[in-house]
Amino acid sequence: MPGHLADVIQMMDVTAPVPRDREVLVKVLASSINIDDIHVAEGTFYGGIPIGARPSPQRPVTPGSDVAGIAIAVGDGVRSIHVGDAVFGVQLPFRARGAWEEVCAVDERWLTIKPQKLSFGTAAACGVSGLVAHSAIDALKLRPGMRVVIVGVTGGIGGMAVQLAVRAGAEVIGVCGSAHVDRAYKLGCSTVLPYDSGPWERTLLAGTEAPVDGVLDIVGGRDTEDAGRRVLRKEGVFVTVVGPERFIGDHALGWSGIVTILGRALYRIVSSRIRGPRYILTGPSLSGGKVLADVAQEAAAGVLPPIDSTVPFELEAMRGALKRAAAHENDGRIVIEMDKAA
Repeated sequence: MPGHLADVIQMMDVTAPVPRDREVLVKVLASSINIDDIHVAEGTFYGGIPIGARPSPQRPVTPGSDVAGIAIAVGDGVRSIHVGDAVFGVQLPFRARGAWEEVCAVDERWLTIKPQKLSFGTAAACGVSGLVAHSAIDALKLRPGMRVVIVGVTGGIGGMAVQLAVRAGAEVIGVCGSAHVDRAYKLGCSTVLPYDSGPWERTLLAGTEAPVDGVLDIVGGRDTEDAGRRVLRKEGVFVTVVGPERFIGDHALGWSGIVTILGRALYRIVSSRIRGPRYILTGPSLSGGKVLADVAQEAAAGVLPPIDSTVPFELEAMRGALKRAAAHENDGRIVIEMDKAA
């Protein structure tokens, strides 16, 4: 049943991993909870695309992708990380040993040096959010003076995306819940449209701010796609990190449902090249680890994801945090503090 991870997750003693070629053994001081951590662990990622090892009593699986800590050993061929370095990055989701453990072996190419001014908790929150936000902003091809709408602007990804867009010289119109309007303005939005004040695209079209050059969709859904097309210039671009199914991954769709969703996205991509506005479905590439150095530099300059809360690495606290994340009750990253000194 989707959303069951909080009920079945356990803590146990396991043998520490041994770093293989190009791997770094990290003493994990902080991690965070991404909704895809839950989806991968439950087998519902993008509706049920099999990714990652499947758990069993004989072969338990450790979830978790964001990681921050201290390098305590390195495998052969590691060049950029040294023992004693403070690092952060991303553990790839198909690994059976994720980041929610005290010691984790991570591919060197998905780690970077942690800026000294950042806490480990803040750095851990930057990994996945930073990579996805970078991918989305790159797809928008922003130039100074462009006007873009970001739907879901106050979450971990959206919060970093708006800051990156403003740094690129764009004007950002944010869409979020009414409880988070102040946060959206603080992140850099020039205008904020609350979801619960009526269809945001109608509000935009009724004023003088449409059409816009780009729309970045963090929440998904055909309604968001339709709204985006209404406010975009024909030469504009609609970028989504989710696709045509809102909160995809919350439920298993079966292969027929997955194929339908992917087919719909492919149709949007191809047809938009002819009719416009362009439609782009994006996310971190397999070479996305190269971007982590940029994420670190920007984080040191203050481009950080909103943080919802910090929880200790304890079973009941983890269960409560996972339930909130699965229900989409968090507003920003939930940081897991492995060590009180983090």
